[in-house]
Amino acid sequence: MSTTSRDNLVKRLTPERLGSYLAETGGSVPAAIRLYDWNAFVGASLLTDLGRLEVLFRNAVDQSLREYGHSQNWPEPWHSRRALFEGRARARDLKDIIKAERAAHKQHGNRGRHGKVITELSFGFWRHLCAARYLTTLWVPALAAAFPHHPDPANPKRIRADVDDRMQHLHYLRNRIAHHEPIHQRNLEREHADMLEIIRWICPDSHTWAESASRTPAILLERP
Repeated sequence: MSTTSRDNLVKRLTPERLGSYLAETGGSVPAAIRLYDWNAFVGASLLTDLGRLEVLFRNAVDQSLREYGHSQNWPEPWHSRRALFEGRARARDLKDIIKAERAAHKQHGNRGRHGKVITELSFGFWRHLCAARYLTTLWVPALAAAFPHHPDPANPKRIRADVDDRMQHLHYLRNRIAHHEPIHQRNLEREHADMLEIIRWICPDSHTWAESASRTPAILLERP
């Protein structure tokens, strides 16, 4: 790459965006560009892993809440049971549910409505469902059962805390990747392991699949 081409590329990407890469590579523009590209590659792989986690997580949580609702003779799906989401602390979660219900109805009417609502709810919603405010109302009676392979399966308080701890920073990681931000300075090995750990708590067979399908470990080894 010629000096002019290099300077034009830096201008287009902006020195601000390249700042962390230049700092990591001692100010070498070619090395910073290689790290920038690797950051994009590993981000894409991690986003695929996060997609697997999201689908498995929401299905496990939904199944546990449906089974609990059935045992309690709820006449409506759990997401339509507004009493679960009363109060200021839960207002954002209720807003997300209402938005998902409206989107599902607009696109599909009443056909498969419950499943469509579940898929419309964002990763952020599922992450917020792990908050301590839901410990007594959801985790103790229902959600802890979604993670039967947790090392302390009879302790809903610990299960919630462990899942919440991992989902918090995985949600942040997901947002960083989605906005094309640097993730090369994060402990990506640990975060990848956390994704797989949550999946293993849900289902060992799903963990085997997610681990074998992931390209992330190989890409991590390719870091320039």
